[in-house]
Amino acid sequence: MNNSTLLLIIVFLPGVAGILGAVFLNTKLLHRFFLLLSYVILFLCSLLYYKFSFLGYEPISVINDWISIGNTKVDFYFKLDGLNAPLVLLGGILTVVAVHASNNIKDRQKEYYLWMFLLITGVFGVFLSFDLILFFFFFELEIIPLFFLISIWGSGRKEYSAMKFLLFTLSGSAMMIIGFLCLYFSSSGTFNIDELSVMEFDWIIPSTWVFLLIFIGFSIKLPMWPLHGWLPDAHTDAPTAASVLLAGLLLKMGGYGILRICYSIMPSEAIELSTIISILGAISVIYGALLTLKQTDLKRIVAFSSVSHMGYILVGLSAFASDDKMIQKLGLSGASFQMVSHGLITGLLFYLVGIIYEKFKTREVANLGGLATKFKFTSIGLAISGMASLGLPGTSGFVSELMIFMGGFSQFSITTSISVFGVVLAAGYILWMLQRVIYGELNPKFSKLNDINLIEKIPVFILLISIIFLGIYPKFVTDVLNIGLTTIIK
Repeated sequence: MNNSTLLLIIVFLPGVAGILGAVFLNTKLLHRFFLLLSYVILFLCSLLYYKFSFLGYEPISVINDWISIGNTKVDFYFKLDGLNAPLVLLGGILTVVAVHASNNIKDRQKEYYLWMFLLITGVFGVFLSFDLILFFFFFELEIIPLFFLISIWGSGRKEYSAMKFLLFTLSGSAMMIIGFLCLYFSSSGTFNIDELSVMEFDWIIPSTWVFLLIFIGFSIKLPMWPLHGWLPDAHTDAPTAASVLLAGLLLKMGGYGILRICYSIMPSEAIELSTIISILGAISVIYGALLTLKQTDLKRIVAFSSVSHMGYILVGLSAFASDDKMIQKLGLSGASFQMVSHGLITGLLFYLVGIIYEKFKTREVANLGGLATKFKFTSIGLAISGMASLGLPGTSGFVSELMIFMGGFSQFSITTSISVFGVVLAAGYILWMLQRVIYGELNPKFSKLNDINLIEKIPVFILLISIIFLGIYPKFVTDVLNIGLTTIIK
């Protein structure tokens, strides 16, 4: 199997298999089939990452004319490089976790897995597309599956949360497509990201406006303060698997899009607006952390903490304004590494919170306590993922935050210093949660429940090993990211 074929299989296998499985498979076989499929996807993503990372840093691409009308051409152009390779691998890991988390789905299973795997195809398509229209196609593709996953299989105010997600995301998409069209008509008439990255523009409107249109569109997905309002509700009311994919992959589409399109195509505008980006990042970090301190629902604690941790990405990106290329690379590598690290950590947190809810039928911290007395494995997983979230040395969270602070401080010392206090606040809400959930006396009505079984432990092992491995040996990802960043840092 050549590399180009492998790339296409990774993008389209989830969606095609999701459709065929939903149409032809017996309900009793569905979960086993999609569980096996998830491990196949993880194997293919790992193989692709290995080929790219260890058999030479040559970009892998597939290109073909897709739409051609006169001088207007849209390429069917996928490409793997150092910037998206770690995110593709992350996608493979979280696909396995999401299917394991779906074991409790009993209603309308065929539709459920159909929407889930169409969502995964959309995510892979976004990460690998190198044509703006193809990118936009996959960016829109993932919206509808997530809308149905939340509104049908969610809980609480699921219809409200799904509609809120839809309206916010479509608003961002509208701004993005306007920005993409401005890039097209300001260039020699191309949507190819590689060509746009080295092109001189004859702007039809001020270039800063174009940058802001696209940046705001991606910032809604990230999400950045004050555009974060949809996220806590969507996370809280989504089924566990959807929360894992939303936090682990869909939020990363925002940060990845900013790097791939805004910073790659419009670097001078990125430098010009770096001060504002740094300020918005610091506000997101502190505001998200302060809101997290007020939460008493486990899922909302993880959801609001995501707003805070995504703010670190903006702080790292602001280092692009530095004249020192090493500082630029440090900040942008830290921001990119944070996407991978946060995906692993929140994926594990949401998976464990989902397990706790299935067993205890509550997510309220006040109703839990004493898990360590009988649920030792769950408690250990929750403790390690919580410590990684607050940046404990030896975990991936520490590496990403350290790189971001080192990159951002040299250029924007005040805003970076403010964002450092997010770590202090994170210690407050994480340790408060762990102390009340893990320690103390177990409620007698939970005494007959058992800890998670061997099958349920597999995703926990995968994510814990990944978090600790990247904390000890970050070069596994950072070396690849640094190669990808050479197209941005010139």
